[in-house]
Amino acid sequence: MLNIVSFIQLTNLDKLDDLFQLSNEFFTEYSNNNQELFQIDNILKEDIQQYFLSFLASKERKAFIALSGEKIIGYITCYIKEQPSFFKIKTLGDISGFMVTKEFRNNGIGKKLYNLAIEYFKEHGIKYFTLFTSVNNKIGIEFYKNHKLKELYTTFLGNI
Repeated sequence: MLNIVSFIQLTNLDKLDDLFQLSNEFFTEYSNNNQELFQIDNILKEDIQQYFLSFLASKERKAFIALSGEKIIGYITCYIKEQPSFFKIKTLGDISGFMVTKEFRNNGIGKKLYNLAIEYFKEHGIKYFTLFTSVNNKIGIEFYKNHKLKELYTTFLGNI
């Protein structure tokens, strides 16, 4: 049975251990999607802390979390970035991290987190945003396509 889940903006790092655990899950999944490129040996708590601190210290960056009771079970991080002058669209949103722990997936939590990011972008007049994922992340790609996202470009990896 799914506990009641609440959704809030991340305002402090009191639950750094939960964020660290979710980030480990996130990077493990990416490692499994492309073991040649994402050979992650060691994720440091300090790196995760610095990443999430950057979302607390700026009005152009936001992190939203999903809580089951007091435990963080998902997050989405988004920010607003300026494009180079030669781009038609000068200001763009970006979703840089998006994770729901496996045991809570398929319960609408990812959709709610995604919608919080979209609302944040709307509040700031953002009309377009980007999101990166592995080509092997089939479940994620299906989720994004179901939310009307379109493929923008392909990045190739060469081996020398």
